[in-house]
Amino acid sequence: MQAVNFTLESVWVNGDEMILMSADLVVVRREEIKEEDWECVAISVPGAAFELAPCQIRMTDLLTQQEFSGSALVVRSDEQRHVFRGAGPLAGIETINFGI
Repeated sequence: MQAVNFTLESVWVNGDEMILMSADLVVVRREEIKEEDWECVAISVPGAAFELAPCQIRMTDLLTQQEFSGSALVVRSDEQRHVFRGAGPLAGIETINFGI
């Protein structure tokens, strides 16, 4: 198993930009599974929680400006803390070296 972590500069959910305090994207690749598992954990300024439902998410890495996007499920959300679990392929990950 190999994992890669990205500190995110921006996160857009269903076309709306989140006002972030911090956010990370973690991508895990396992030899026995074809697709990567991924999850975005974000802390925003206080605001409305997201509905626990499918969404489209777009993220930009802080250091490289690499963009990632895909379908996700909102698995946790309150006024500030949000967890999005990947629900399919993550576009943009194809160029990342996992060191396998």
